Amino acid sequence: MARDPSTWSIILGPPGTGKTTTILNLIELEMENGTPPDRIGYFAFSKKASEEGRERTLERFGLTSKDVPNFRTLHSLCYRMLGLSKTSVMQPSDYREFNDIMGMRLTGTMELEEGSISMLSKDDRLRFVEGLSRLRCVNLREQWHQHYDEDINWHALERYQKGLMRFKESRGLYDFTDMLDLCVQKEIAPKLEVMFVDEAQDLSPLQWRLVELLAENTERVYIAGDDDQAIFRWAGADVDHLVGISRGNARVLEQSYRIPRSVHKVADSVIRRVKTRTDKIWNAREHEGQVISEASFEHVDVSKGDWLILSRSNYLLNEIDAHCRSLGVYFERKGSPSISEKKVKAVQFWERLRKGETLYPEDALLAVSYIKGSKKKIFETMDKTEFLTLAEVQEKAEIGEPKIWHDMFTALTPTERSYILSMLRSGEKITKKPRIKLSTIHSAKGGEATNVMLLTDIPYRTWKSYEKTPDDDTRVFYVGLTRAKENLHIIQPSTNKYFPI
Repeated sequence: MARDPSTWSIILGPPGTGKTTTILNLIELEMENGTPPDRIGYFAFSKKASEEGRERTLERFGLTSKDVPNFRTLHSLCYRMLGLSKTSVMQPSDYREFNDIMGMRLTGTMELEEGSISMLSKDDRLRFVEGLSRLRCVNLREQWHQHYDEDINWHALERYQKGLMRFKESRGLYDFTDMLDLCVQKEIAPKLEVMFVDEAQDLSPLQWRLVELLAENTERVYIAGDDDQAIFRWAGADVDHLVGISRGNARVLEQSYRIPRSVHKVADSVIRRVKTRTDKIWNAREHEGQVISEASFEHVDVSKGDWLILSRSNYLLNEIDAHCRSLGVYFERKGSPSISEKKVKAVQFWERLRKGETLYPEDALLAVSYIKGSKKKIFETMDKTEFLTLAEVQEKAEIGEPKIWHDMFTALTPTERSYILSMLRSGEKITKKPRIKLSTIHSAKGGEATNVMLLTDIPYRTWKSYEKTPDDDTRVFYVGLTRAKENLHIIQPSTNKYFPI
């Protein structure tokens, strides 16, 4: 069994070098050599990565989910090995009950997409620090000392820890970190012939202990990741562990299929500032691309092509959000489109009626949905193949004299009407997946676009942290730079707190 990390195969995949494809090729080789799919483990840090690995494997090899029971996140693996059910796991409702008992205001969920705990409520920060101490395998006081500048009260933190332990014990509940800890303590692990661990740069010390336990029951171990893209140290990731086991024992994927030469040159100069890393030589693709420095985001033409617009913090995107709306471009932010597709289609259907075209009842229903006081139910009972004229829709919906849409659609806000009008003027197409995405760098990890716009301003707290430990944010901006497939637009800072590129 692969107890000794020196026997593990380490795969380091710089941006766009096809790390997941490399793993799939190795899985294919394993199956060709007779390894049963259910004796292959593929574990990833995030649910997104584990699902991608599983789905690509199922599609490539014609398997079903039952064939690959060990393709999952480490948390999911522990959940299954411990035989837990949903009722055994802390849910938002349990946190609400705990809130009432403790007199706290925990939300039960934490979105930490900005690489900081500063955006959390006071009580959610207690939860974060307590959980971090367990993930990092350090005692609570030591973890608290490292967050003293976050204005976290020690007695409140200690009270939270003790209260949570009592609450979970009395109800037989576990949180995600408990699952990892229990599997390590009880030494529960499936018997595998080969194991692949992806996103290894994001594993915490507790997760590394679990990986070591799994390796003791596995014949061959592959560890894949990239220490240069380790942007979750603030959340407990132990990138130094990956750097340590990579020394003299790593295969570097040398060819990027994403990054053009000009972007590679800038990204390489940035990442070489990091003091503790595994040096890698990798090649850009045979395309020059462009790196353009812009004084302001307003100077960048985003009217065509697909875009990732990235910043270090979500609030820094607010001005760009407003700018995109004024231009009439369709975009996505935090997983939501800038306006509902239904609202734009309603406008389009209404104007088609006004031009003399006919609509099916379901389209007519949508066309009158944002006209206040309109009757809608009649369209639901009509023959779906029937054609309706404007006069017929007007009569059935009882809407009075039909006017241009922005005078009729009073159920839309003035801001929505103004935005849709801008979109129609610019000729913007509404698609299922907006061609422009506004995102923090943390949320965009793993993503890519033909065009990337990168803001260099950083929040005050991040800037103070960058002054003390520059490596972490250097990696973050390296990840941002390396999302670009063709053109990289670097926006010069508007304040004196920024990341220098």
